Amino acid sequence: MRDKFPADGDHNLDSLPTLAMSAGTLGSLQLPGVLTRLRVDLMSYLRHVQWLRRAGGPSLKILEPELGALQARLDRLLRRLQLLTSRLALPQATPDQPTVPLGPPASAWGSIRAAHAILGGLHLTLDWAVRGLLLLKTRL
Repeated sequence: MRDKFPADGDHNLDSLPTLAMSAGTLGSLQLPGVLTRLRVDLMSYLRHVQWLRRAGGPSLKILEPELGALQARLDRLLRRLQLLTSRLALPQATPDQPTVPLGPPASAWGSIRAAHAILGGLHLTLDWAVRGLLLLKTRL
């Protein structure tokens, strides 16, 4: 993405999950909370990637193979997360709240900004998840 569309500036989408964790909270993490939060956030990112593929327009057609692969990986990660939750006999996450449909980006630049925001937020979420899960793994 950054090779094809360099990112200058800060790109945000209000509909993306907010990462409310910090390094200071890593020590107090509990497995059920981490897995639930990760599932909810990944479901949101999956929904955003699907939206981007539908509404991104011609400006993002060049990224279609990468976005398709990302969607497949998110699907697979969510299935594995569900399997892990079942295997550990943890409580199932509550059903997601109904979400407001996302409107189409206002312009080609809006599509590119949305893609940067989605991928940047997903990167931060996955980084947090890896750190949290590795820390929890040492406790189990």
